[in-house]
Amino acid sequence: MDDIALALNPPRFVQRRQRPIRLARSSSRVWPLAAINGRAPVVLDPTRPRQRGVELAYPRVTPVDAIASCPVGSPNGTATQILPAMTAAFAIDDGVISFVGRLGNGFGLIIDHGNGSASHYANLQVVAAIRTDLYRPREQRVRAGDVIGYVGAPAPEAFKQLYFELWESDLSRCFVPVDPRPHLVGWKLLEHHDAFTPAQPISRTEAA
Repeated sequence: MDDIALALNPPRFVQRRQRPIRLARSSSRVWPLAAINGRAPVVLDPTRPRQRGVELAYPRVTPVDAIASCPVGSPNGTATQILPAMTAAFAIDDGVISFVGRLGNGFGLIIDHGNGSASHYANLQVVAAIRTDLYRPREQRVRAGDVIGYVGAPAPEAFKQLYFELWESDLSRCFVPVDPRPHLVGWKLLEHHDAFTPAQPISRTEAA
């Protein structure tokens, strides 16, 4: 059983020595990506069947939108989406990091929010936490909106995008993935300024 599977469903026969996590949930959860210069992230179309989570990036409004910093065909841009270099990923809520380690082409990270829910982040190029697959660090706590890493790609030279899953505890107290899209609608969107990424152009319909 790999580390992700253990984090999802810890063996019943293992006695947990640490104290139960009791955290005061933040008043408002936040998106795992911030708006960059007013450009809000979007949920991409699923790339594989029965996908348990969502992939997030930013829209390219016109063919020349952000073409200098995120050229088409590069890891930072496609014809319809962009993902600027060193784009930060954020913790959606207060919690304790339960897993940080290698996952696919990059790193994965899991946060236990202590209220019957957890969040899973993948395609991270860099993580801002001590890896648990190599070390046994002390408890690593985060607050809603803390930077937990920087977004990478699911494969070498592929387009960068953040993969995100929301987990909820079922009746047997095991975490199972749920569709995060209905929840994202009500979450707060943080604002970030990037000097190299232009603001999103105003479409003709918006200008009218």
